[in-house]
Amino acid sequence: MLSPHELATLLLISGGPESLDTTDSRQIDPVDLHALVDKELVRLEILNGQRQSPRLTSDGHSMLRAMGCSR
Repeated sequence: MLSPHELATLLLISGGPESLDTTDSRQIDPVDLHALVDKELVRLEILNGQRQSPRLTSDGHSMLRAMGCSR
């Protein structure tokens, strides 16, 4: 079961990199991110040698589809 914060984080990550603008209030709480990684709903990828970027796993996509939240 996901907490409301974890679900919001999962939805935010599903919006892609453009939804993760760190200059505004849509920053990801590291606690929620690590919980999603531990639940194997999100993985962290290094893009172009830059910082780690969260990406949904197939389980993460399945979770959102099951909740009727997939795009």
